[in-house]
This record gives sequence, C-alpha cells and structure tokens, in this order.
Amino acid sequence: MADKDHSHSRFDAGVLRWRAGLGLVRDAVRQELVAHQLSSHLPSAPATGGWALDLGCGQGTQAIKLARMGYEVVGVDLSEELLDEARAAASAEPAAIRERVHFQQADALEPPRSYHDRFDVVCCHRVLMYLPSLTKGVDAVVRTARLGGLISVLTRNQAGIAMRAGMTRDWEGALAGFDASAYTNRLGLEQVRADDPEHVAAALVAAGATRVEWYGVRLFSDHWGDVEVGADFMDLLDAERQAGRRDPFRGVCALTHTLARRTQRL
Repeated sequence: MADKDHSHSRFDAGVLRWRAGLGLVRDAVRQELVAHQLSSHLPSAPATGGWALDLGCGQGTQAIKLARMGYEVVGVDLSEELLDEARAAASAEPAAIRERVHFQQADALEPPRSYHDRFDVVCCHRVLMYLPSLTKGVDAVVRTARLGGLISVLTRNQAGIAMRAGMTRDWEGALAGFDASAYTNRLGLEQVRADDPEHVAAALVAAGATRVEWYGVRLFSDHWGDVEVGADFMDLLDAERQAGRRDPFRGVCALTHTLARRTQRL
C-alpha cells in the first residue's frame, strides 16, 4: 500500500504538465514508436474475443489503437482528469471502436483479481518508473496476462539520464548522470527511477515472463522542449525508429520498450 500511495500522490502533482504536453512532438514520437513496435509482435487480426489491458492508460492513446485493431480493451488509470481525455478521444471514434474500449478509474498496479491470467495483451507504459520497486511493479503487470500473452512495458532507461543532460549542454548533470539511477523528470517529479534494460528483463523472468525483444524510444528528440509536430515529423519518426532498433543507439535512448510473453504462473 505504501508503494502505491507514494507513486500515485507523486504523479498527481504532474498531471497538469502531462496534459500540456499531449500532442507535442515528444509525445507524438513516443506514441507512434510504441504503437509500431507493439503491433509488430501482434497478429494482424486478433482472435475473436481477444482482450487487451492498458494499465495506467492515461489519455487512452494506446488503448484506442488496440481497439482499432479489433481487441476488446480495458484502460485503467487513477487520474479522472486523464480518463476524461481518454473518453473524449474514444467518443470521436466510429461506433464499432467506441464499443470495444472501456475506461475505468482504478489502481493500475493493484488490478482486481478477476483480471489475473485473463488478457491476451497487457500494456504498462511509463508507470513502473514511479514505483520504488521495479520487481513488484512488473509482477503486478505479468499476473494479468494469460499464459502466452504479450506484455509491453515502457520504462525510463538509466543510460538516457546522462544522454539527455549532455544533449542540453548540462555538463554537471551529464557527469552525475553516468552513475545515477534516478532523476527529476519534466513533470517536476524528483527521484523518478530509471532502469537498465537488462534489469527489466530480469524482473520479467522473476515474474514468469520471457523477453522477446526490446527497443529504445526517443533518442534524437528527447531533449527538445515543447515543440509542435512539424512538416518533417515523418522523417524524424523514421530516424527515431531506426535508432530504437539498432545497437548501440537503442541503449542510450530515453525510454526502453520491452516486449515479453508470459511463460509460467508463479
């Protein structure tokens, strides 16, 4: 309970800043890359009755994309403000898609027991970094996937701390960032945890899942400010996509996108 209250109260303070960044280039790059990387591991058409869960769904971007693919989607978030954004976005979709996406206010990391072992796809993007324990967070996520289900987690990359600071010519921050495991993020939240990609993979194994692939997200644009999406967005996206799948570039991206499959119940 302490972990949950700690993470949620901290994030509540950043909701306004989060909403202000929606649709700007950094958000757009992240959403497009994550959707592309996730979809490459999903069937082009899900089996009838396929279910997806988005834990910490925020404004609902990925939940709606999964509904467009044919999944029945449950999006869970604690912030009623962000859920209002999600419901508004879903209301603009065709009726068939609106009927497949369901949003509810709940603790993303303490889902109901009825969710355990249920979902074909489980997403938890940019939530685990606010918890003191990576292991406990990953375990909660994995429990909701069925055996063989796909798990998608987006975490802050430890190596990206020094990278971002250096790209903004913050040399003191860059030097400190080489050995840092936490940072102050753009929402103004302090001591946000950052994890090595291999530590994320190890936490998944401990929870009963096996990593199938990992990608970097946002290398070239992570240090940008509040920039609108420009005419060169598709070119930027192509460059970011290549960086996210190639070594050594993916290892210094701001975020790590890990895909895994649940292999056992523990």
